[in-house]
Amino acid sequence: MRRLYILLAIILGFAGALSAQSDELMLVWDPVYNTVSGTLELRGSANIPDQQWFYVEAAPYDPAAPATNWTPIVSPQFAPVTDGSLGSWNTRILTDGFYQLRLHAVNSAQESFHYVLAPIAVNNDGGLVNTEPVEVIESLAAPISFIENRLPLPVGGHIMNFDEATQAALNSAGMTWVKKQVHFGISDGKDLIDQAHAQGLKVLLGAKGDKNRLAADFDNYVAEFAEYVAYLAELGADAIEVWNEPNIDREWPRGRINGAQYARMLEAAYRAIKAANPDTIVISGAPAPTGFFGDSCGYGGCDDNVYMLQMANAGVANYADCIGVHYNEGILPPSAQGGDPRSEHPTRYLIPMLRRVAWPFRNADIPMCMTEVGYLSPEGYGPLPQGFAWASTTSVSEQAAWLSQALLIMSNFEDMPVELAIVWNIDFDTYGADPQAGYAIIRRDGSCPACETIAQLQR
Repeated sequence: MRRLYILLAIILGFAGALSAQSDELMLVWDPVYNTVSGTLELRGSANIPDQQWFYVEAAPYDPAAPATNWTPIVSPQFAPVTDGSLGSWNTRILTDGFYQLRLHAVNSAQESFHYVLAPIAVNNDGGLVNTEPVEVIESLAAPISFIENRLPLPVGGHIMNFDEATQAALNSAGMTWVKKQVHFGISDGKDLIDQAHAQGLKVLLGAKGDKNRLAADFDNYVAEFAEYVAYLAELGADAIEVWNEPNIDREWPRGRINGAQYARMLEAAYRAIKAANPDTIVISGAPAPTGFFGDSCGYGGCDDNVYMLQMANAGVANYADCIGVHYNEGILPPSAQGGDPRSEHPTRYLIPMLRRVAWPFRNADIPMCMTEVGYLSPEGYGPLPQGFAWASTTSVSEQAAWLSQALLIMSNFEDMPVELAIVWNIDFDTYGADPQAGYAIIRRDGSCPACETIAQLQR
C-alpha cells in the first residue's frame, strides 16, 4: 500500500497574503489503487491562521471542465485539526464514478482556502477501477489582498477594456470594483477576473444569454444558463448580475416578459452559483427604467415598477443577495425631485427612482445594488442622435459633479441600503445610434473630470 502525502503550497502573490506552513492544510491519501468503497476516515490537517471552520466536499471529476456541483461529505468542524481525523466519509452517499475531493477551510474574514485532489473512484457496486494516480488539481493562493474602499460606499466602473488608461481612471477615482458584461456561449470573463484580482479589484460580471433560445425552450435554457453562471462563480467572480434589463423585449422574449418568469431563472442561477462558490454575490438583473408602458405591461415589456413588484411577489428576495437597479436618464442634479422638462416620471430622478425600487421590497431584508448609474454628455463628440437628444445640454462638468453627488446620496439612502454602485461607464468609445461614449467618464481628450470629483469623496 503506497502512501501519498499532499501538502498545500501557498503562493505569496499579493501584499498581505497569508503565509502557510505545510502542516496548515494537508490531506493524507492512502486507498489501494485510489479506488474507495464503504466508509473511510479522512486524515490530515486543517489549521490555517484565524480558522473558523473546515469541511470536506466532493464533486464529479471532469478533467476538461471546472467542478460546479460540490457536495459536503464531512460535516463542518469548528476546531482546528493537526495531523488527525478530518471526519468519516460514507462513500455510499455518492453514486459510483470518478470524483475530486476538496478540503475547504474558512477564516474569520470569510476567506476560503481550497485544496483539491483527483481522480478518486467511488466503487461500491463493483466494476470500477482507477489506475490513475491521485494528483493535486487545484492549489489556490492565499486570499487576494483587495484594495480598501475609502469611498462612502463600494464603487466600481463598467469597462470595455482593462488597459492602463482604464486602470488609471479606476484607481484615481478610488473605485474598488470593475464590471463587464459576458455572454453565455461567447465569453466568460476569466481574463478580467485574473487581471483585476491581480490589481486588488473585485469583479462583477453581468451575465446574459440568447433571448431566442430562451423563447424556444425556456426550461432547458434556464438550466443551461444556471450551469454557465455557476462556472463564472467557480472562476472567481466576486459578484454576478443574472441577466440584463429583462423587462423589455430587447433582452427577453416577447410574450414571456413577467417578473415571475424571471424569478424562475434567478432561482436556478442562485442555487447553482451558491453551490459552486458560496462567496459570490448574486444580484438580480436590473430592469430598464421606463414608463413607456404606462405603469403596466404590454406585449413588448413592462414598466420597471410593475416588473419589480412582480419580482418581489415571486420571492426574488429569497434568491438574490442584492436587488439590481439602473439609473441613466438624468438631466438634473441627483438631489432634484421635480422640474424635468420632459415629464415628472420617477425614472427621471435619482431619489424617486430609488424609492421606486425600495417599495416592493420594503418587507424584505435585502439591499440594493446600483449596477448602472450614469449621466450622458455629448461634449467633445457632437450632436446626440434623436433618441438621446434629451441630454444635449448636459456638460462634462455636470456629469462629473452629478456622479459624485449621486454616490453620496445613495450612501445615505435610508429606505433600502445601497451596497454597491457601478458607474456607467468608464471607457466606451462608440458614439452613434447608441452614444455609449457620451456616458464614459474618460472623455474623448483622455481627461477624467469625474475621477477627480469621485475621488474627493474618499475618507
